[in-house]
Amino acid sequence: MTTICSGVLINRSEITRLDVRPTAKRSGRESDRVRPARVTGPGQGAARFFRYLPDRNGDVTQNRVTGVGRDEVRPGDCYPPRNHPTLYAYSWRTGRTLPEHQVLLLTGANGEFESEATGPIRLMGDVLIFLLPGVWHRYRPMPGGGWTERWVSLHGDAVTRRLRAARVSPTNCVFGIDQSARLRGGYDGLIDLVQRGQATGVGVMPFAFSLLDEALRQSTETQCQATETQPVVEEVMAPQEEQVQDEIVRQALEIIWNHEHNPPLGVNDVARKLPVTRRTLDRRFSEVLGRTVLDEINACRLSRAKRLLADTDSPIKAVAYLAGFPSRERLRLAFLTHEGMPPSEYREAIRKARPASVSE
Repeated sequence: MTTICSGVLINRSEITRLDVRPTAKRSGRESDRVRPARVTGPGQGAARFFRYLPDRNGDVTQNRVTGVGRDEVRPGDCYPPRNHPTLYAYSWRTGRTLPEHQVLLLTGANGEFESEATGPIRLMGDVLIFLLPGVWHRYRPMPGGGWTERWVSLHGDAVTRRLRAARVSPTNCVFGIDQSARLRGGYDGLIDLVQRGQATGVGVMPFAFSLLDEALRQSTETQCQATETQPVVEEVMAPQEEQVQDEIVRQALEIIWNHEHNPPLGVNDVARKLPVTRRTLDRRFSEVLGRTVLDEINACRLSRAKRLLADTDSPIKAVAYLAGFPSRERLRLAFLTHEGMPPSEYREAIRKARPASVSE
């Protein structure tokens, strides 16, 4: 098994795919059956925070942050953590395939990573992992191990071009680093901005690009000394896409975009999590945002389905499930209504329309 440690750069030629034991035999390891995680439910807790940012327009070429998170994983904690949206949730047995890029920083790691391109890799110390769209992967701490993780999910053609220019690929995506303090500060600045409710997916992209560039620099120049004068993320306000002052409406948006949609989320499900009736929720939601709660649920489903179609080869039935649609037929009807074509034609059209520098 390949081992990644702090300060070690792993090139494509150094990663060898190894035969592993059948998944069914590996899934019973201690880290899959130990005590539950400390924090439950989406959002924040003493040791955990994650948030998936709304993307109502579903433009698969637009550069935006789709999510951020931070967690301290202690020995014996359940991993992966529960209660993420279906699109992002996974188990060690199943793994997952994302429709976007995710840049994952692990500090103090003692764990393992595996993807269909790299095979199993041992993780030790401080490690950067670039998770690429459409590539199956899984990772977890070793029994008795743990780590602190910070992550940012990014989408857009400019993100893809940056990664390709740095020669990040499915087989060259895991790097040991020795300057993690600078990156930690960048991640924490971005995450704290989102946690304070002062950020939107498009608005924080300048911060995210700065963080991405520093991560890429460290992944290819691990022996360079980082400057101490310039922070990775400067403390300035990000522009707002949509101001939401009503606390009930804000919480409803949080539920729609951060809870799993399995079984499919309905308006009644959202209302039951709030101290208002469905009628009051619908009224306040429409007054503040000019659309209904159901409109927002469908926008969430459609946005995620578009990214899955554009950046993964997942079957249409799987796209419907992961995006939160009740059925493949409901997915088809949504695309006919909003895009004028079925999902299969949308996938073909969006891929043909992309520049060669992105689609190759």
